[in-house]
Amino acid sequence: MIKVEKNFEDVPAILKDKSREEAFDKNIAAASYCDDKNRYKVASVLNRLKEIYHLKCAYCEQKLLDAPKHIEHYRPKDIYYWLAYSWDNLLLCCGSCNSSKGKKFAVKNTPVKYNDEPFSQIHDLGTKYDEIEKPMIIDPEKDDILDFIAFDNNGKISSNDERVQHTIEKACNLNRDELVELRLEMITDFINAMNEHYFYYLKYKDISRFCPGVKAFIQSCRVENEFYAFRYFVCNNIEIFFQDNKPLQTIMKRLFNTLKKA
Repeated sequence: MIKVEKNFEDVPAILKDKSREEAFDKNIAAASYCDDKNRYKVASVLNRLKEIYHLKCAYCEQKLLDAPKHIEHYRPKDIYYWLAYSWDNLLLCCGSCNSSKGKKFAVKNTPVKYNDEPFSQIHDLGTKYDEIEKPMIIDPEKDDILDFIAFDNNGKISSNDERVQHTIEKACNLNRDELVELRLEMITDFINAMNEHYFYYLKYKDISRFCPGVKAFIQSCRVENEFYAFRYFVCNNIEIFFQDNKPLQTIMKRLFNTLKKA
């Protein structure tokens, strides 16, 4: 769950065309989402979102290579029917996060209702609504929460921030078994490699064998990679993952601190 950079002013032309306006008018007349063609689901919109999100789910950060790619609504279209084609309301999501999030959209204040806003304004309503409603779920296009999330040495994610924890636990179920296992596998492979080098270190007192693996892990910490938030946390809290071997823990902390600056 990381903040992505989206140009809210560069709205895909198809979301502003006549057919979307007509579908919008029908939703307004029905006071519900009734577009049987789901006109927000088009290739040009999906391709833009795939680029913006680096082909990763907005919430769990899994790579969606061969997996279904869902165009998800931050504010659910079944409730906020007038925002179905709003560019600032569309995210890229995996099927599991999309299904878990569903129609849930908890807010601290009173939910907004449609207030005669014209079709021409739908792409600019999100920030205004955020101020009114105070949503509980994180918006990856607006909220930078990288330093508010933590992981334990088993790959489970948590936060002391109320909204972040709500998103993790109640909205998207980001500790589902599949995700925890994938995160744990990634760090376990690294730990095992470092443990093998540690036996060499005990004999020769040479830390050079650790360096290529540490450098490679640091270099993998890029926003376009799967589970960037987890990689970022590991790089900045490496001691958590070597608690069973204090001497190796000290070596890892020193190397990460040194090589991150290199």
